[in-house]
Amino acid sequence: MKTIALVSCDIDESYHNPFSQSFVDTCKELDFRVLWFQSLSGKFNDEIRDEGEMNIFNLINFDLIDALVIMTMTFKADDVAYALIKKAKEKNIPVISIDEDIEAAYSISLGYERALEEVIRHIITKHGARNIKFIGGDKGNDASDAREAVFCNVMKEYGLECGEDNIDYGYFWWSSAADAVQRHYDKFGSMPDAFVCANDSMAVGVCSKLNELGYKIPDDVIVTGIDGIPEGNTHIPSITTLMRDVSEAGRTAALRLSQIFSGELSPVGKETVDGTILYRESCGCEPVRLSIDDNKQKHDLYGQVELWNGFSDSIIQMSEAATGNYSFEETLDKITLFLKNVWTKECWLCICNDFISSANTLEDVFKSQNSYRTEGYSDVMGYVLHGIDDKKFDFLPPFKSEKMLPELDMIFKKYNNIMFLPLHFQKRAIGYIGFEFAFSERNYHILRSLVTNVSKVLENARIQSELKAVVGRLEDMYIHDSMTNLYNRRGFYQLAPQIYNKCISDGVGFMIVSIDLDNLKGINDTYGHHEGDNAIITVADALRSASNEYDINARFGGDEYITAGICVSESYAENFVTRVKEYLDNYNKNSGKPYLVEASCGLYSLVPATGKTIDEFIKAADERMYDQKSVHRKHTGYCRRRI
Repeated sequence: MKTIALVSCDIDESYHNPFSQSFVDTCKELDFRVLWFQSLSGKFNDEIRDEGEMNIFNLINFDLIDALVIMTMTFKADDVAYALIKKAKEKNIPVISIDEDIEAAYSISLGYERALEEVIRHIITKHGARNIKFIGGDKGNDASDAREAVFCNVMKEYGLECGEDNIDYGYFWWSSAADAVQRHYDKFGSMPDAFVCANDSMAVGVCSKLNELGYKIPDDVIVTGIDGIPEGNTHIPSITTLMRDVSEAGRTAALRLSQIFSGELSPVGKETVDGTILYRESCGCEPVRLSIDDNKQKHDLYGQVELWNGFSDSIIQMSEAATGNYSFEETLDKITLFLKNVWTKECWLCICNDFISSANTLEDVFKSQNSYRTEGYSDVMGYVLHGIDDKKFDFLPPFKSEKMLPELDMIFKKYNNIMFLPLHFQKRAIGYIGFEFAFSERNYHILRSLVTNVSKVLENARIQSELKAVVGRLEDMYIHDSMTNLYNRRGFYQLAPQIYNKCISDGVGFMIVSIDLDNLKGINDTYGHHEGDNAIITVADALRSASNEYDINARFGGDEYITAGICVSESYAENFVTRVKEYLDNYNKNSGKPYLVEASCGLYSLVPATGKTIDEFIKAADERMYDQKSVHRKHTGYCRRRI
């Protein structure tokens, strides 16, 4: 069984659905499987966003496909298209290019040159047009330039003028084409016999401006288009145009692949799928209707409005639900509300395992912002949200991205086609979504909005996750001593009251141990502050070693420590002090330092009475600690050294 990669951009262009549906249906007849890699790019004119969109093509594993079909006509970034073709040829994989001649491929053109010639000849010979103006797309665009060349050739053939005054540009859009009509009127004060437009959308814009200026179509001015969009048929007057047979092109592409695989056809060649010229009202071949009573069209439009209203509600619902969750996993769970709009039997939301960073500091966040993934996907997709029939959702184990989807062979036993769309925020790669493609239920505009909004929600979840980690770290730093990692005074007074109140309610003993490092000044003065720091840390380690899970150890100042805890037994407090002393004794025996680390400890434990405060416990423990410290000073002198 052969696997075909279908590659295209601009998902909501009118030719996508008829071409892709015909191609996939024919592939199913031929027992071919289709992986459709689709970029949404094209509507935003945003270079940064387009870069994120184009990243989906890096997902293609050329070791797993047998042919590449590229809708070259949809690519504005020629370098991306040519790079894909080059990779395919390096793997000796046949390539079929749609609507652009590629030397190393089998090229299928959606013929319009011959039809455009016939349309221009038609308005000259049948309708007597002599002064004709061409409105092209983007100047320098290959398709527009080719149509402009056809126009000039036919005009010259009939000895008609084809200079700067006969050519303008509408950038393939109706409003800019209307502007071109206004420019002509402002310059000449009249209109030509006919406008020949490079597509139907521009033809509609030309008609709108002509009506606004008081001209009748086709009585005063003839208008023609190319590409046969539905609006051209329902427009009054209906647009004379070329109906390009993109459905036939899709079927032809699949059939040619079968012939290439069998050796019947060379993998390099050219052919043209001719369309049909529709001579309609805008050139005068049909009488202009006064109105349109198309109940089916009205029904379809109302259906689209209801669909969009429901979809908008889903966007609001998902955004509100997802925004309130700081856990990335919780956000993914809320996204299931939104994925129900994919209308698919099965889908897979795959997210790079490095999309969520392990940021713990502001420095980590800045580093994450500047080192995020922009090209390709992580070796492992760490989060895989799996949906079935828009109802059941679960999480699948991570898998290698080179497989594109987990257990792809098993998936192809159920479906013959899977579409992949990119998830990204600007250039940052988030991952991708794959799903079984149901043509009959597909609305491309909604699909575009769905994927874009899911990406935004995931990016917001990433930011919230990293900020939460940083805030947690800052809160932790706020209540901890940076040198010893014990609690500081703030941390102690946040946590100790909880233990104290528990002792009151349970009627058990509460202990405070006041600890003071002996001779810190002597160690600093004699051996340096780095050794003084070592002594401070050693006492902290002694407290940790002596503590249980309920004890709270804090460093109150340079050489002052406090431990609070529950007396879980009558001897617990005394044993705690003993364990601290034993730890320090053992350290001094093995440290190899020229000084001894010793501490004075004052212990006070009692079942607290209501109204008695922690500070009273601390004061009592401090007094006992100072008593012990004065004894140590009397016996040890300025600084005890190892003998």
